[in-house]
Amino acid sequence: MKVLKTSFVLLLLLSHSALFVSMTNAVASSKDSMQVIADENGIRVVVGDVELYFNATNGGEITEYFDLTVDPDRLRNLVNIEWKPWYNLLPLFASLFYNPHKPVYPKLLLSTGGDPSAKLWLISDTSEYVILQSSSKIMSRTGAFAKDAYGNAIYVNSTWIVRNNGLISVERTFFVPTYATVPSGWRWYPFYLTREAGFDYNGTFYMFNTTYTYASIVNRDMYRDDFNLFSILPEDTSYVFGVALPFSNTSIGGDGTHNILVAYKHDELVNVNEWRTDNYHSDTNEITEGGAVYEFSEATNVSTHTYHMMVNFTHQPIDGQSVQDFAKYYADNTVASYLMETNVTTDKFTYTYGDSYTFYASGLSYYNLTGVTARLTIEDNVGKVIYVRDYRSGNFIEGQSFNATVLSGTVGGGEGNYTITFQIFSVALIVIASDFTTITVISS
Repeated sequence: MKVLKTSFVLLLLLSHSALFVSMTNAVASSKDSMQVIADENGIRVVVGDVELYFNATNGGEITEYFDLTVDPDRLRNLVNIEWKPWYNLLPLFASLFYNPHKPVYPKLLLSTGGDPSAKLWLISDTSEYVILQSSSKIMSRTGAFAKDAYGNAIYVNSTWIVRNNGLISVERTFFVPTYATVPSGWRWYPFYLTREAGFDYNGTFYMFNTTYTYASIVNRDMYRDDFNLFSILPEDTSYVFGVALPFSNTSIGGDGTHNILVAYKHDELVNVNEWRTDNYHSDTNEITEGGAVYEFSEATNVSTHTYHMMVNFTHQPIDGQSVQDFAKYYADNTVASYLMETNVTTDKFTYTYGDSYTFYASGLSYYNLTGVTARLTIEDNVGKVIYVRDYRSGNFIEGQSFNATVLSGTVGGGEGNYTITFQIFSVALIVIASDFTTITVISS
């Protein structure tokens, strides 16, 4: 340690294998409004009249979805994972890249739905909510996986918070070890819905934000796979937009199953100038799709970033006002998508040789969490990590806060600027909260 002399002893690094929760050890429970059942391949969650199966052999994504109001015997799986040539690449929801400008071939679609050995964890299970996390490679049908500029696999880490009122919060981190270049003409679908048709000849879609909504009708014959013809998702000051599919509305050809609403925090998505919706319906292919998309007009470097969505499965009627209300609710409750928050501070921002220093971390847990760990890192002005400290696992209850000294000592030397980062990890070793600050060291 060249810059800081610490008065603390480093704690033993915690290995990934020590924290991994195998499927066979996941908790199974049954409650009045929620049920969680784990098997060797995944985790099944039942909340009200919604049943979802998160499949570790298919990216940790949802490969079974039943509407128990219209199908109490579970005879109709509404997830369509047999559509040629995509098959398992398009479960109920997926994050994917797609090149529409060449003949259709599986390697031209890369999805979180393709990973046969994804990791899936049950993080918390209460009468009010269930929290799942997954980590999967972005893969093609041929088994190839997306790579960054240096050949490292690209992952998507996901957190699903399923509440007993039917609302589902989703956090996804597009994890790139360095950076990845998306070629010109490719599209990025951060969170895309695909399911069994659900409508007759026409599919009706709502696009909305907190102040505006409009509807469109799409069928296979009128659909044009041209980004410039897709409907523009309207931005607003609350940074929320979304897509809704009124399947329960039989008067417009719906099949009576849940209406599905998806709202995005658009300011967290890839920093591009315009998001549109690729909404598609085909009774021939028995598929309905919808969600936000961006098509890159030039080769673009992208790096690790985190974004959030909220999903609602409901039989309540929806119209223009109700989808706006959903967007407003999400805008006012985006914190519900976060497991924890944290802040890192220092006793001052500029130090000279021989000064003492103290770094602090504070935070708040929004949910019951076990096996939480933390890490403090210090980087120099060129991004080289010069110090790492890991902290033993601990448990938090919903609403519990903390405020602690995480490092103290004496400045030993090394002029320059340094970045202090404090990260909190779930038991799955997925980052659930992070913050950083910068200090400067001078000689006198």
